[in-house]
Amino acid sequence: MHMKEDHMRNAQLKPGYNVQIGVSNEYIMVIDAYQNGADHKTFKPILEKYNIMYNNYPTYPVADAGYGSYDNYSYCIEQGMELYQKYGMWSKEREPKFKKKIYKQENFRQDKQGNYICPSNKKFIKQYDYESKYIEYPHTKTNYECFYCDKCRKKKYCTTAKGNRTISVLNGYKEMKEKVKENLDSKLGIELRIQRSIQVEGAFGIIKEDMKFRRFTRTMFSGIKLELNLIAIGYNLKKFYNKQFRTIN
Repeated sequence: MHMKEDHMRNAQLKPGYNVQIGVSNEYIMVIDAYQNGADHKTFKPILEKYNIMYNNYPTYPVADAGYGSYDNYSYCIEQGMELYQKYGMWSKEREPKFKKKIYKQENFRQDKQGNYICPSNKKFIKQYDYESKYIEYPHTKTNYECFYCDKCRKKKYCTTAKGNRTISVLNGYKEMKEKVKENLDSKLGIELRIQRSIQVEGAFGIIKEDMKFRRFTRTMFSGIKLELNLIAIGYNLKKFYNKQFRTIN
């Protein structure tokens, strides 16, 4: 990994770690670092650490875009947690201009049998099922192909493929995303999204700006984790003191 700040523009200047925190009621409940740049790969490990520490799973583990995935949704369902994690296209799909992009797979309609229909009213035919090596939980992906592309006048708007357009569908994922959209648009979902922005981003802001912690001083992965825990303890003590001070006054 390397940091977002890269004024040399060579991706070699500042090696870094992917730091994750879980915040509740303004306190850091769990913190850890990972040698993986993909946020969705850190979701399950940090919640497992939370479970080890507190012997339970949070009911509403709200997370920003990048954490939502088939694996993470399956994990939440398995452990009795609600689906309040945005997926990558959540914000884009809410934009009116995205809904007008009729050649996007997400905007294809389906008939009563579940077959996908292209904007030219042609059906995609199921070809085969397969499994992806990038998905951990049991799943099935289905490949569909439209056999009318060579005769379609609008093909250039639909696909750049030389032959027919094919689409791949992860079965069950669409239903998960529909549940996520329903949850996040609910009154509770809106409040959770607001609180996530305030508390999580606020905690990172205080650590990086007020506490001036931007570089690790220890070496080795064990030293990194120790330093993070010391930072979290200091943050929580400061938060506790400030809350007590406000109560007294």
